[in-house]
Amino acid sequence: MMTRQVRALWAAVIILAAGVLLMGSLIVIRGLQPAVNEHEPEEKQGGREAVATFNGQVVTEDEWVEEMKRTHGQKVLVQLLNQKAVEAEAKALRIRVAPEEIEDKIKADAAGYESEEAYYQAMFAQLGLTSEDIKTEAAYQLTLEKIAIVNIRIGDEEVDRYIDQHKEELEPKKKYELAWIKLKTRKEANKTLDRLERGVDFGKLAEELSLDEYTRMQGGKLGLIEEDDPFVPEELLAAAKGLEAGDIAGPIRLKDDGYAVIQVINIEKDRQPGRAEIRASVRKQLALNEAVPLTDLEAALREKYGAKLIEKTNL
Repeated sequence: MMTRQVRALWAAVIILAAGVLLMGSLIVIRGLQPAVNEHEPEEKQGGREAVATFNGQVVTEDEWVEEMKRTHGQKVLVQLLNQKAVEAEAKALRIRVAPEEIEDKIKADAAGYESEEAYYQAMFAQLGLTSEDIKTEAAYQLTLEKIAIVNIRIGDEEVDRYIDQHKEELEPKKKYELAWIKLKTRKEANKTLDRLERGVDFGKLAEELSLDEYTRMQGGKLGLIEEDDPFVPEELLAAAKGLEAGDIAGPIRLKDDGYAVIQVINIEKDRQPGRAEIRASVRKQLALNEAVPLTDLEAALREKYGAKLIEKTNL
């Protein structure tokens, strides 16, 4: 079974791949062409509807569509065929995805963000994906997974054995909302602690002193971090485990270089799933480990339902 962090990374890869396919309409137009007739209204140059202008030149809808087709058109078309094939197979097998399953998947995908809303905002800012786009992709992936494992049976003994061997991994995780101030020397860290004890605001000191360019202007905030997050210095997480919400600690010697002072803004703990929920999750993951790769399944379903690109290279 994949770790929580690996699942999150795979979720990001899936969303990014979906974004490329869904965002074909936003690809930058290459090779702007001059207006066909400079005396015609910009909106109807050459009898074709204009969708943009640049330096007096018009980009028509025909040019826009052609450019999209040239760059990512085939990928988008293949994805459309995948969706149709998966939908047909799910109907044949009487497979459906419940709204609750979609919600649970999105919550899992958003685990590395401060909130689910922050996840939606990031996906829109980075890829232009709306909440409906994300829900549609989640439903597609869940349906594809169900098709992949429909004939795979995982026995209770195998589930029990996995749970016994991965008890720590299956335990609910703590999450720390942290802020830090990175400093060069222990002396500077101690001076910073003295100022904090005198009531100076942590965020203001981070903006003033921290060597970390990425977080300095956010008051040193690192966001909501799982207790075993591999992308955060383990020294910070080790120190945080002994603190309560609101506590400040330091100096913390960093392995790479320098020292840190941290503030625990808040502490959260994952919901404890029930025994049946844990077993169902483990059973599904073990089945997926035995299933064919999902991309191979998509290709097989396209072939099964006779999906072909007309006058294009073969799928």
